[in-house]
Amino acid sequence: MENKPLLMTSGIDSLYYHCESSLEYDELFLDIVDQIETQKDNFARSEKRYQANDLLIKIADISLNYLGFSEGYYWFRDQHEFFKIGFKDKFKMRRLHDIRVQLQGKGIYTIGITSIIAYIDSILEGYTTRLRPIIRVDINTFVQYDFSFVDRSMFVTHKKNYSTISEIGDANSIQTLYVGKPPFMLRLYNKTLEMKKSKKEDLMREYLANYGFDLEAPIFNVEFQMHRPHLKAYGIQTVDDLLLNVNNLFHSAMDEIRLIDTSSISENGIEHNNKHRAETLPIWEQIKEQFDANEFLQIQMDLKRIKRIEHLYDYERFQSDFIALMRKAYLNCLFVDQKTLVDSLDQFVQDMDKTMPFYEREKSIPVDIIDMSGNAYHYKLFQDGSVRDATLPPSVTRMDDMELLYHLSTLENNSNSVNESDAKQKRIQYKIAYDEAIRRKLINRNEMQFKELK
Repeated sequence: MENKPLLMTSGIDSLYYHCESSLEYDELFLDIVDQIETQKDNFARSEKRYQANDLLIKIADISLNYLGFSEGYYWFRDQHEFFKIGFKDKFKMRRLHDIRVQLQGKGIYTIGITSIIAYIDSILEGYTTRLRPIIRVDINTFVQYDFSFVDRSMFVTHKKNYSTISEIGDANSIQTLYVGKPPFMLRLYNKTLEMKKSKKEDLMREYLANYGFDLEAPIFNVEFQMHRPHLKAYGIQTVDDLLLNVNNLFHSAMDEIRLIDTSSISENGIEHNNKHRAETLPIWEQIKEQFDANEFLQIQMDLKRIKRIEHLYDYERFQSDFIALMRKAYLNCLFVDQKTLVDSLDQFVQDMDKTMPFYEREKSIPVDIIDMSGNAYHYKLFQDGSVRDATLPPSVTRMDDMELLYHLSTLENNSNSVNESDAKQKRIQYKIAYDEAIRRKLINRNEMQFKELK
Protein backbone atom coordinates (compact mmCIF):
# COMPACT_ATOMS: atom_id res chain seq x y z
CA MET A 1 0.00 0.00 0.00
CA GLU A 2 1.42 3.38 -1.03
CA ASN A 3 1.89 6.12 1.54
CA LYS A 4 -0.38 9.13 1.31
CA PRO A 5 1.64 12.06 -0.14
CA LEU A 6 3.02 14.40 2.51
CA LEU A 7 2.42 18.12 2.39
CA MET A 8 5.98 19.41 1.84
CA THR A 9 7.84 22.34 0.35
CA SER A 10 11.54 21.89 -0.33
CA GLY A 11 14.43 24.19 -1.10
CA ILE A 12 17.40 26.11 0.32
CA ASP A 13 17.03 27.96 3.61
CA SER A 14 20.48 29.62 3.79
CA LEU A 15 23.38 30.12 1.39
CA TYR A 16 26.87 31.53 1.97
CA TYR A 17 29.36 31.97 -0.83
CA HIS A 18 32.36 33.96 -2.09
CA CYS A 19 32.62 36.02 -5.25
CA GLU A 20 35.95 35.81 -7.07
CA SER A 21 37.15 39.38 -7.61
CA SER A 22 38.36 40.76 -10.95
CA LEU A 23 41.32 43.05 -11.65
CA GLU A 24 39.01 46.07 -11.21
CA TYR A 25 38.01 45.08 -7.67
CA ASP A 26 40.66 47.23 -5.99
CA GLU A 27 39.00 50.33 -7.42
CA LEU A 28 35.68 49.27 -5.87
CA PHE A 29 37.21 48.53 -2.47
CA LEU A 30 39.01 51.87 -2.28
CA ASP A 31 35.78 53.67 -3.19
CA ILE A 32 33.90 51.79 -0.44
CA VAL A 33 36.49 52.66 2.19
CA ASP A 34 36.56 56.28 0.98
CA GLN A 35 32.78 56.58 1.32
CA ILE A 36 32.88 55.22 4.87
CA GLU A 37 35.83 57.34 6.02
CA THR A 38 34.34 60.50 4.51
CA GLN A 39 31.15 60.05 6.50
CA LYS A 40 33.11 59.25 9.67
CA ASP A 41 35.17 62.43 9.21
CA ASN A 42 32.01 64.50 8.81
CA PHE A 43 30.67 63.19 12.10
CA ALA A 44 34.02 63.75 13.82
CA ARG A 45 34.20 67.36 12.66
CA SER A 46 30.70 67.93 14.02
CA GLU A 47 31.69 66.16 17.25
CA LYS A 48 28.64 63.93 16.90
CA ARG A 49 28.29 60.33 17.95
CA TYR A 50 27.13 57.89 15.31
CA GLN A 51 26.27 54.23 14.89
CA ALA A 52 27.46 51.87 12.17
CA ASN A 53 24.09 51.90 10.40
CA ASP A 54 24.27 55.71 10.15
CA LEU A 55 26.87 55.09 7.42
CA LEU A 56 25.55 54.40 3.94
CA ILE A 57 27.43 53.57 0.74
CA LYS A 58 26.34 53.19 -2.86
CA ILE A 59 27.46 50.64 -5.43
CA ALA A 60 25.88 50.88 -8.89
CA ASP A 61 23.23 53.24 -7.45
CA ILE A 62 22.22 50.59 -4.87
CA SER A 63 22.34 51.77 -1.25
CA LEU A 64 23.92 49.50 1.36
CA ASN A 65 23.86 50.00 5.13
CA TYR A 66 27.16 49.55 6.95
CA LEU A 67 27.06 46.82 9.62
CA GLY A 68 30.64 47.00 10.90
CA PHE A 69 34.10 45.49 10.45
CA SER A 70 34.53 41.80 11.31
CA GLU A 71 36.92 38.98 10.36
CA GLY A 72 38.76 41.31 7.99
CA TYR A 73 35.62 42.31 6.04
CA TYR A 74 33.60 45.52 5.88
CA TRP A 75 30.04 44.20 6.16
CA PHE A 76 26.92 45.71 4.58
CA ARG A 77 23.26 44.84 4.15
CA ASP A 78 20.97 45.96 1.34
CA GLN A 79 18.01 48.10 2.33
CA HIS A 80 15.54 45.39 1.32
CA GLU A 81 17.35 43.04 3.76
CA PHE A 82 17.74 40.41 1.05
CA PHE A 83 21.45 39.76 1.70
CA LYS A 84 24.60 40.68 3.60
CA ILE A 85 27.88 41.26 1.78
CA GLY A 86 31.45 41.73 2.98
CA PHE A 87 34.43 43.35 1.22
CA LYS A 88 38.10 43.04 2.23
CA ASP A 89 41.44 44.48 1.24
CA LYS A 90 42.82 42.27 -1.55
CA PHE A 91 46.34 42.65 -0.14
CA LYS A 92 45.37 41.25 3.26
CA MET A 93 44.43 37.66 4.11
CA ARG A 94 45.34 36.64 0.59
CA ARG A 95 44.12 33.09 1.07
CA LEU A 96 40.53 34.34 1.35
CA HIS A 97 38.36 35.68 -1.44
CA ASP A 98 37.74 39.41 -1.41
CA ILE A 99 33.93 39.28 -1.40
CA ARG A 100 31.72 37.21 0.87
CA VAL A 101 27.92 36.92 0.58
CA GLN A 102 25.18 35.63 2.86
CA LEU A 103 21.63 35.40 1.51
CA GLN A 104 18.84 36.33 3.92
CA GLY A 105 15.56 34.46 4.40
CA LYS A 106 13.50 37.53 3.49
CA GLY A 107 14.88 37.49 -0.03
CA ILE A 108 15.00 33.70 -0.41
CA TYR A 109 11.31 33.27 0.43
CA THR A 110 10.01 36.24 -1.54
CA ILE A 111 11.88 36.85 -4.79
CA GLY A 112 13.72 33.51 -5.01
CA ILE A 113 17.29 32.40 -4.52
CA THR A 114 18.35 32.58 -8.17
CA SER A 115 16.91 36.10 -8.42
CA ILE A 116 18.97 37.35 -5.47
CA ILE A 117 22.15 35.84 -6.89
CA ALA A 118 21.49 37.54 -10.24
CA TYR A 119 20.69 40.79 -8.42
CA ILE A 120 24.02 40.70 -6.54
CA ASP A 121 25.86 39.89 -9.78
CA SER A 122 24.30 42.97 -11.39
CA ILE A 123 25.46 45.19 -8.51
CA LEU A 124 29.02 43.83 -8.75
CA GLU A 125 29.12 43.92 -12.55
CA GLY A 126 32.74 44.31 -13.69
CA TYR A 127 34.24 43.69 -10.24
CA THR A 128 33.92 39.88 -10.24
CA THR A 129 34.67 37.02 -12.60
CA ARG A 130 31.18 35.53 -11.94
CA LEU A 131 32.84 32.54 -10.25
CA ARG A 132 31.07 31.89 -6.92
CA PRO A 133 32.92 29.41 -4.66
CA ILE A 134 30.51 28.00 -2.09
CA ILE A 135 30.97 28.27 1.68
CA ARG A 136 27.84 26.76 3.21
CA VAL A 137 24.30 25.75 2.30
CA ASP A 138 21.28 24.70 4.37
CA ILE A 139 19.01 22.41 2.32
CA ASN A 140 15.63 21.86 3.90
CA THR A 141 12.04 20.77 3.61
CA PHE A 142 9.06 21.94 5.63
CA VAL A 143 6.76 19.01 6.40
CA GLN A 144 3.20 18.97 7.75
CA TYR A 145 4.06 16.22 10.22
CA ASP A 146 4.55 15.95 13.98
CA PHE A 147 8.07 14.77 14.83
CA SER A 148 7.73 15.59 18.53
CA PHE A 149 7.91 11.86 19.37
CA VAL A 150 11.50 11.62 18.11
CA ASP A 151 14.45 11.34 20.51
CA ARG A 152 18.21 11.03 20.13
CA SER A 153 18.14 7.22 20.35
CA MET A 154 16.28 7.03 17.03
CA PHE A 155 19.11 8.28 14.80
CA VAL A 156 22.05 6.44 13.28
CA THR A 157 24.88 7.95 11.24
CA HIS A 158 27.36 6.50 8.78
CA LYS A 159 30.35 8.40 10.12
CA LYS A 160 31.59 8.64 13.69
CA ASN A 161 32.36 12.36 13.50
CA TYR A 162 28.69 12.96 12.66
CA SER A 163 27.45 11.09 15.72
CA THR A 164 27.18 14.08 18.09
CA ILE A 165 23.51 14.41 19.02
CA SER A 166 21.82 17.09 21.14
CA GLU A 167 18.17 17.80 21.75
CA ILE A 168 16.04 20.63 23.12
CA GLY A 169 12.58 19.97 24.51
CA ASP A 170 10.82 18.54 27.52
CA ALA A 171 9.98 15.10 28.83
CA ASN A 172 7.02 14.77 26.47
CA SER A 173 8.12 16.23 23.15
CA ILE A 174 11.11 17.35 21.11
CA GLN A 175 11.39 20.94 19.87
CA THR A 176 14.85 20.91 18.26
CA LEU A 177 17.27 18.10 17.64
CA TYR A 178 20.79 18.35 16.20
CA VAL A 179 22.62 15.37 14.73
CA GLY A 180 26.25 15.82 13.77
CA LYS A 181 28.47 18.88 13.72
CA PRO A 182 30.10 20.99 11.00
CA PRO A 183 30.89 20.32 8.22
CA PHE A 184 27.70 18.22 8.10
CA MET A 185 24.74 18.16 10.45
CA LEU A 186 20.99 17.65 10.63
CA ARG A 187 18.69 20.07 12.37
CA LEU A 188 15.15 18.85 12.99
CA TYR A 189 12.88 21.36 14.70
CA ASN A 190 9.30 22.43 15.30
CA LYS A 191 8.73 25.21 12.76
CA THR A 192 5.32 26.11 14.22
CA LEU A 193 6.95 27.03 17.55
CA GLU A 194 10.01 28.63 15.94
CA MET A 195 7.87 31.03 13.89
CA LYS A 196 6.30 32.48 17.04
CA LYS A 197 9.75 33.62 18.20
CA SER A 198 11.03 34.75 14.81
CA LYS A 199 11.10 38.23 13.24
CA LYS A 200 10.15 36.47 10.00
CA GLU A 201 6.90 35.06 11.42
CA ASP A 202 4.56 36.92 9.05
CA LEU A 203 6.76 36.16 6.05
CA MET A 204 7.00 32.43 6.79
CA ARG A 205 3.33 32.07 7.70
CA GLU A 206 2.38 33.60 4.35
CA TYR A 207 4.91 31.44 2.50
CA LEU A 208 3.66 28.19 4.09
CA ALA A 209 0.00 29.17 3.74
CA ASN A 210 0.53 29.66 -0.01
CA TYR A 211 1.55 25.98 -0.19
CA GLY A 212 -1.57 24.88 1.66
CA PHE A 213 -0.06 24.24 5.11
CA ASP A 214 -2.36 24.23 8.13
CA LEU A 215 -0.64 26.84 10.31
CA GLU A 216 -2.39 25.61 13.45
CA ALA A 217 -1.16 22.02 13.00
CA PRO A 218 2.43 20.84 13.62
CA ILE A 219 4.97 21.77 10.95
CA PHE A 220 8.56 20.55 11.24
CA ASN A 221 11.67 21.55 9.34
CA VAL A 222 14.12 18.85 8.22
CA GLU A 223 17.30 20.76 7.44
CA PHE A 224 20.83 19.65 6.55
CA GLN A 225 23.65 22.14 7.04
CA MET A 226 26.58 21.45 4.69
CA HIS A 227 29.91 23.28 4.73
CA ARG A 228 32.58 23.40 2.03
CA PRO A 229 34.59 20.31 3.16
CA HIS A 230 31.47 18.15 3.01
CA LEU A 231 30.37 19.59 -0.32
CA LYS A 232 33.79 19.11 -1.89
CA ALA A 233 33.49 15.37 -1.25
CA TYR A 234 30.58 15.40 -3.70
CA GLY A 235 32.37 17.55 -6.24
CA ILE A 236 30.41 20.69 -5.30
CA GLN A 237 32.80 23.65 -5.62
CA THR A 238 30.58 26.56 -6.68
CA VAL A 239 27.04 27.85 -6.33
CA ASP A 240 26.32 26.69 -9.87
CA ASP A 241 27.40 23.15 -8.93
CA LEU A 242 25.09 23.30 -5.93
CA LEU A 243 22.01 24.42 -7.84
CA LEU A 244 22.40 21.47 -10.21
CA ASN A 245 22.71 18.94 -7.38
CA VAL A 246 20.37 20.07 -4.58
CA ASN A 247 18.11 17.03 -4.84
CA ASN A 248 21.01 14.54 -4.92
CA LEU A 249 22.65 16.17 -1.90
CA PHE A 250 19.48 15.96 0.16
CA HIS A 251 18.82 12.34 -0.79
CA SER A 252 22.38 11.38 0.19
CA ALA A 253 22.05 13.26 3.47
CA MET A 254 18.89 11.33 4.34
CA ASP A 255 20.90 8.10 3.90
CA GLU A 256 23.88 9.35 5.91
CA ILE A 257 21.69 10.31 8.87
CA ARG A 258 18.72 7.97 9.27
CA LEU A 259 15.68 8.07 11.52
CA ILE A 260 15.14 4.44 12.50
CA ASP A 261 12.40 2.22 13.85
CA THR A 262 13.90 1.10 17.18
CA SER A 263 11.29 -1.65 17.44
CA SER A 264 12.90 -3.38 14.44
CA ILE A 265 15.96 -4.40 16.51
CA SER A 266 16.40 -5.94 19.94
CA GLU A 267 17.26 -4.02 23.11
CA ASN A 268 20.57 -5.87 23.08
CA GLY A 269 21.28 -4.44 19.62
CA ILE A 270 20.59 -0.93 20.87
CA GLU A 271 22.80 -1.38 23.93
CA HIS A 272 25.70 -2.66 21.82
CA ASN A 273 25.34 0.17 19.32
CA ASN A 274 24.18 -2.02 16.45
CA LYS A 275 21.42 0.38 15.47
CA HIS A 276 22.68 0.53 11.90
CA ARG A 277 20.89 -2.79 11.39
CA ALA A 278 17.53 -1.22 12.21
CA GLU A 279 15.01 -0.36 9.53
CA THR A 280 14.47 3.25 8.50
CA LEU A 281 11.16 4.71 9.60
CA PRO A 282 8.74 4.93 6.63
CA ILE A 283 8.24 8.67 7.16
CA TRP A 284 11.98 9.25 6.61
CA GLU A 285 11.94 7.29 3.36
CA GLN A 286 8.82 9.11 2.23
CA ILE A 287 10.39 12.55 2.79
CA LYS A 288 13.47 11.42 0.87
CA GLU A 289 11.38 10.20 -2.07
CA GLN A 290 9.16 13.30 -2.24
CA PHE A 291 11.93 15.89 -1.87
CA ASP A 292 12.22 18.01 -5.02
CA ALA A 293 13.67 21.54 -4.97
CA ASN A 294 13.22 22.20 -8.70
CA GLU A 295 10.04 24.26 -8.29
CA PHE A 296 11.66 26.30 -5.51
CA LEU A 297 14.72 27.05 -7.66
CA GLN A 298 12.53 28.21 -10.55
CA ILE A 299 11.06 31.11 -8.53
CA GLN A 300 12.46 34.23 -10.19
CA MET A 301 11.78 37.94 -10.41
CA ASP A 302 12.94 40.34 -13.09
CA LEU A 303 15.98 42.37 -11.99
CA LYS A 304 14.30 45.66 -12.90
CA ARG A 305 11.39 44.83 -10.62
CA ILE A 306 13.75 43.98 -7.76
CA LYS A 307 15.47 47.34 -8.06
CA ARG A 308 12.10 49.09 -7.95
CA ILE A 309 10.66 47.01 -5.12
CA GLU A 310 9.46 49.00 -2.16
CA HIS A 311 9.24 48.13 1.50
CA LEU A 312 5.97 46.87 2.92
CA TYR A 313 5.47 50.03 4.91
CA ASP A 314 3.84 49.80 8.34
CA TYR A 315 3.81 51.89 11.51
CA GLU A 316 6.80 50.10 12.98
CA ARG A 317 8.78 50.96 9.85
CA PHE A 318 7.50 54.55 9.97
CA GLN A 319 8.66 54.91 13.56
CA SER A 320 12.16 53.63 12.78
CA ASP A 321 12.37 55.94 9.74
CA PHE A 322 11.20 58.88 11.82
CA ILE A 323 13.85 58.23 14.48
CA ALA A 324 16.49 57.94 11.75
CA LEU A 325 15.32 61.27 10.31
CA MET A 326 15.56 62.93 13.73
CA ARG A 327 19.07 61.51 14.15
CA LYS A 328 20.01 62.95 10.77
CA ALA A 329 18.77 66.37 11.87
CA TYR A 330 20.72 66.10 15.13
CA LEU A 331 23.93 65.00 13.43
CA ASN A 332 23.67 67.97 11.07
CA CYS A 333 23.07 70.46 13.92
CA LEU A 334 19.45 71.15 12.98
CA PHE A 335 17.21 72.14 15.90
CA VAL A 336 13.81 70.44 15.68
CA ASP A 337 11.23 71.24 18.34
CA GLN A 338 7.59 70.29 18.78
CA LYS A 339 6.35 73.36 16.92
CA THR A 340 8.50 72.46 13.90
CA LEU A 341 6.97 68.98 13.82
CA VAL A 342 3.40 70.27 14.15
CA ASP A 343 3.97 72.87 11.41
CA SER A 344 5.45 70.19 9.14
CA LEU A 345 2.44 67.93 9.70
CA ASP A 346 0.02 70.76 8.95
CA GLN A 347 1.91 71.57 5.75
CA PHE A 348 1.77 67.90 4.73
CA VAL A 349 -2.00 67.79 5.21
CA GLN A 350 -2.47 70.98 3.19
CA ASP A 351 -0.27 69.69 0.37
CA MET A 352 -2.09 66.36 0.20
CA ASP A 353 -5.38 68.00 -0.65
CA LYS A 354 -5.93 71.76 -0.71
CA THR A 355 -9.60 71.54 -1.64
CA MET A 356 -11.02 69.41 1.18
CA PRO A 357 -9.91 67.96 4.54
CA PHE A 358 -7.61 64.96 4.32
CA TYR A 359 -10.05 62.55 5.94
CA GLU A 360 -12.89 63.48 3.55
CA ARG A 361 -11.07 62.40 0.40
CA GLU A 362 -13.66 59.88 -0.81
CA LYS A 363 -13.86 58.84 -4.44
CA SER A 364 -17.25 60.33 -5.22
CA ILE A 365 -18.96 63.07 -7.21
CA PRO A 366 -21.57 65.49 -5.79
CA VAL A 367 -25.17 64.93 -6.88
CA ASP A 368 -28.07 67.32 -6.15
CA ILE A 369 -31.67 66.03 -6.14
CA ILE A 370 -34.48 68.61 -6.32
CA ASP A 371 -37.99 67.63 -5.26
CA MET A 372 -41.29 68.95 -6.65
CA SER A 373 -41.25 71.85 -4.20
CA GLY A 374 -37.82 72.99 -5.36
CA ASN A 375 -35.94 71.79 -2.26
CA ALA A 376 -32.40 70.63 -3.05
CA TYR A 377 -30.85 67.60 -1.33
CA HIS A 378 -27.12 66.97 -1.55
CA TYR A 379 -25.73 63.46 -2.06
CA LYS A 380 -22.46 61.72 -2.99
CA LEU A 381 -22.38 59.19 -5.84
CA PHE A 382 -19.63 56.55 -5.42
CA GLN A 383 -17.90 54.40 -8.04
CA ASP A 384 -19.85 51.31 -6.99
CA GLY A 385 -23.14 53.11 -7.81
CA SER A 386 -24.19 53.71 -4.21
CA VAL A 387 -25.55 57.10 -3.13
CA ARG A 388 -24.98 58.64 0.29
CA ASP A 389 -26.26 61.76 2.07
CA ALA A 390 -23.51 64.36 1.71
CA THR A 391 -24.35 65.86 5.11
CA LEU A 392 -23.42 62.64 6.91
CA PRO A 393 -19.89 62.23 8.32
CA PRO A 394 -17.39 60.33 6.12
CA SER A 395 -17.65 56.52 6.13
CA VAL A 396 -14.75 54.94 8.04
CA THR A 397 -15.08 51.71 6.07
CA ARG A 398 -14.20 53.59 2.87
CA MET A 399 -11.07 55.17 4.38
CA ASP A 400 -7.61 53.71 3.95
CA ASP A 401 -5.52 53.16 7.10
CA MET A 402 -3.84 56.57 7.06
CA GLU A 403 -7.11 58.40 6.50
CA LEU A 404 -8.78 56.48 9.32
CA LEU A 405 -6.07 57.30 11.86
CA TYR A 406 -6.08 60.94 10.81
CA HIS A 407 -9.87 61.05 11.14
CA LEU A 408 -9.61 59.52 14.62
CA SER A 409 -6.97 61.99 15.78
CA THR A 410 -8.97 64.92 14.37
CA LEU A 411 -12.03 63.90 16.36
CA GLU A 412 -9.82 63.73 19.46
CA ASN A 413 -8.15 67.08 18.90
CA ASN A 414 -11.40 68.88 18.16
CA SER A 415 -13.21 67.49 21.18
CA ASN A 416 -12.85 70.70 23.24
CA SER A 417 -14.56 72.83 20.61
CA VAL A 418 -17.68 70.67 20.47
CA ASN A 419 -20.87 72.41 21.71
CA GLU A 420 -23.58 70.55 23.57
CA SER A 421 -25.78 70.00 20.54
CA ASP A 422 -22.96 68.25 18.64
CA ALA A 423 -21.40 66.38 21.57
CA LYS A 424 -23.48 63.23 21.21
CA GLN A 425 -22.85 63.02 17.46
CA LYS A 426 -19.10 63.50 17.96
CA ARG A 427 -19.00 60.71 20.54
CA ILE A 428 -20.74 58.36 18.13
CA GLN A 429 -18.35 59.24 15.29
CA TYR A 430 -15.33 58.75 17.54
CA LYS A 431 -16.58 55.38 18.80
CA ILE A 432 -17.20 54.17 15.24
CA ALA A 433 -13.74 55.27 14.07
CA TYR A 434 -12.10 53.82 17.20
CA ASP A 435 -13.76 50.41 16.73
CA GLU A 436 -12.77 50.34 13.05
CA ALA A 437 -9.12 51.12 13.95
CA ILE A 438 -9.15 48.31 16.53
CA ARG A 439 -10.66 45.91 13.96
CA ARG A 440 -7.86 46.69 11.49
CA LYS A 441 -5.28 46.34 14.31
CA LEU A 442 -4.04 49.88 13.68
CA ILE A 443 -4.11 50.60 17.40
CA ASN A 444 -3.86 48.35 20.43
CA ARG A 445 -6.82 48.32 22.77
CA ASN A 446 -4.48 47.76 25.74
CA GLU A 447 -2.28 50.71 24.82
CA MET A 448 -4.94 53.21 23.74
CA GLN A 449 -8.08 53.14 25.84
CA PHE A 450 -11.26 54.61 24.37
CA LYS A 451 -11.71 58.17 25.60
CA GLU A 452 -15.13 59.75 26.16
CA LEU A 453 -15.33 63.07 24.35
CA LYS A 454 -16.50 65.86 26.59
